[in-house]
Amino acid sequence: MNRFDQDWQKLAALARQAPPAADEPTLPPGFATRVAALAATTPPAPWGGLERFALRGFVAATACCAAAVAYSYFGHSTDITDESDLDDSLTEFVALS
Repeated sequence: MNRFDQDWQKLAALARQAPPAADEPTLPPGFATRVAALAATTPPAPWGGLERFALRGFVAATACCAAAVAYSYFGHSTDITDESDLDDSLTEFVALS
């Protein structure tokens, strides 16, 4: 070991033997474990918020599509042609030919 390592080991041994200061607050149980666990976790992805909004947008688009399909399925359009009108124009076309 070099001189620095010996000095460091001596200083660490003295620090372990030192009594805690009277005005030093005590840490709650499990504090060191929580800090170590937080340091070991991976940071959240920067696109996490975008994923949440993308899911909301997908749900809104799906609801709009379902409403459009329901609206067209139940025939609420004002441009509904009657089949008899179509037959009349077809017979006129055939008669002209």
